[in-house]
Amino acid sequence: MLAGAMFLVLFDSLAVATALPAIGAELGLSTARLQWVITLYSLSIGGFLVLGGRVCDLWGRRRLIAASLALTAAGLLLSGVASGLAPLLLGRVMQGVGAAFAIPATLASAATLFPDEPWRSRVFAIVAAAANTAGVAGAVGGGLVTSYLGWRWVFLVVAPVAALAALAALLVLPPDRPPSRREPLDLVGAVLATGGLLAVIFGASRIGEVGPRPVDVATVVVGLLMIGALVWWERRVPYPLIKPAVVRSRRLVASCLAFGAHSAAYAAVVVVGSLLLQDTYRLSAAQAGLVLAPVLLGALASAAVAGVLVRRYGSRPVVTTALLLGAVALAVVAVSAGAALWLLVVCLAAWGLTAGPIYVALTRECVGDAAPADRGMASALFESTTHIGGAVSIAVYLTMLSAGAAYATTQLVGAAVAAAAVLTTLLVLPLGD
Repeated sequence: MLAGAMFLVLFDSLAVATALPAIGAELGLSTARLQWVITLYSLSIGGFLVLGGRVCDLWGRRRLIAASLALTAAGLLLSGVASGLAPLLLGRVMQGVGAAFAIPATLASAATLFPDEPWRSRVFAIVAAAANTAGVAGAVGGGLVTSYLGWRWVFLVVAPVAALAALAALLVLPPDRPPSRREPLDLVGAVLATGGLLAVIFGASRIGEVGPRPVDVATVVVGLLMIGALVWWERRVPYPLIKPAVVRSRRLVASCLAFGAHSAAYAAVVVVGSLLLQDTYRLSAAQAGLVLAPVLLGALASAAVAGVLVRRYGSRPVVTTALLLGAVALAVVAVSAGAALWLLVVCLAAWGLTAGPIYVALTRECVGDAAPADRGMASALFESTTHIGGAVSIAVYLTMLSAGAAYATTQLVGAAVAAAAVLTTLLVLPLGD
């Protein structure tokens, strides 16, 4: 059930990208306006994750998973029958918010329902495999559905499945324990967290797309100021959105830093790699996507065995080894630009094999270390680092490329970030359980 929830809320993240040309042709949308179909979905996930984590801890995980899947189903249905851009974008926002609420509730449930090994690492491996399977299935299935049934069925095929999954969550997952005391939702903190994350991610994304324009730089600055105000506010409110005890955890801090660095390396592999393939190897966007597919396949394969590695060797050795190997693989990709395409594919697959153990081990450390009542927030903070790290790193990479930097130089920066995360993980992440 948990793996299915993760799959359903992430399937359309790549499936819709393959349907964009067909959507634009039918609705008469320009490329600039069409891009909002992807952008608003990503913004909704990144912006509402922290709020979703807190609501999960206050309201209950089972109910939130069911409600978020129902919201996802409604958003899919609205997108599938949309007659114009406005209802399509509204449906995408509903899907993004549904995902932002479902992801922390799913990870928190995994840690709470399976507190002991070997099941804890097994379950995190299954959930990670489901998330990666969603990416692969979306990339492949989205194109097939669009070609044979039309772009609307990319949404409509999944909508009834999500609705049934919402009902199944209520039937399959055990009831949430009632909280010892009712705490109010910190509305000011929710506004500051959501607004700050939205501003940082949106501003960084725009900088990556069109360059460092003053308005976009100002948007990032405003977002950072809102996050700074959130820190100030949370120390003074009696029932904070983010409890200080949560962010004082060394396991959480180390996990978030390592995952953010991994996300920056992922952006160097996928985003910069796609541009490299199209520019240097003269591939089309679709062909570049096929060449990059081994990244997702490698992550899927390695997630399946990550639990065994974590139980045998521990999280810190697994994470540091995987980060180091990923940095080396990305560096080889960088210096191999222009070499035989098969060599590049092998390096990409090698990098993908490092991704599964990183996600499984860090999720286990971050979420499992939090108190049961705070696991939704810990999951949300962990997942938000991938959106912030990805958006900021993409902005940096594309700014470097527009300034004349070579693809190799840009990807080497990503490799250096991953290598630096090896040191921070060794210094911050405690050894052992």
